Amino acid sequence: METISEDTKIKLSPRNFIFMAGGIGTFVRMYFTLQAQIEEAKTLPAQDQEVKEAVIKTSNELTFIKEEITEIKGQLQIMEERLYELQK
Repeated sequence: METISEDTKIKLSPRNFIFMAGGIGTFVRMYFTLQAQIEEAKTLPAQDQEVKEAVIKTSNELTFIKEEITEIKGQLQIMEERLYELQK
């Protein structure tokens, strides 16, 4: 087995050199793209907070709708009583 030293010569064809340079370039590009995406993700609001806010908003809307239905039922009951009194 041959040991590698300063005098070791590596034969590299232009085609192989181009493939190696392209591969290295691809990995460098992926690294910087990933770093940019990480920085962008840091600036975005947390999705958990958005979900919590949506749940709270929906809950408030449902409470309002329930109150409105209760009020409408009360008004309907009064109208039915008045109609009954008119039919006597």
